[in-house]
Amino acid sequence: MRQQKSISGKAIVKAITSEDILGKDVIDSEGAFIGVAEKVLINSKSLDFIGISVDKGIIRSGLTIGKNYISKITPHAIFLKITVVYDVKGKIVFDKNGEKIGAVSSIDIYGEKNKIKIIYAKPTSSLFFSKKRIAIPIDSIKIVGENVMLNITKDHLPKQFVPKP
Repeated sequence: MRQQKSISGKAIVKAITSEDILGKDVIDSEGAFIGVAEKVLINSKSLDFIGISVDKGIIRSGLTIGKNYISKITPHAIFLKITVVYDVKGKIVFDKNGEKIGAVSSIDIYGEKNKIKIIYAKPTSSLFFSKKRIAIPIDSIKIVGENVMLNITKDHLPKQFVPKP
């Protein structure tokens, strides 16, 4: 079999193609399925690989992941160095005493980074309509895992509610 050559005459043995990326499962650092790689993103001026676009399914909106967040590309999947902050949506929020606050309805992040600035929780109390949500800054969050655990009590949450956009 004849080896493919580049224009410069150098062998392209270790290069991967878009076919090696497109359609592959994207897995986060904790082993969770994020979606399927649907696009390869390339800088139009430098022609450098800058990331991938991920299809998260019909119901959920897509996601763009920069190359610095990609750990490795294997024949079976693309593995990330991170957990994706957008996956915090829908998780249950508990205060430091274990009292249920609500469910994460949306988040604000710092620019285009994978870093949470504020989470918004829809209260579970039947006294509140779904158009109300509680803004919880990152410094009030102890851990984000299967659920969101706060480092404050329910009484220390902001008393004002933020309207849902």
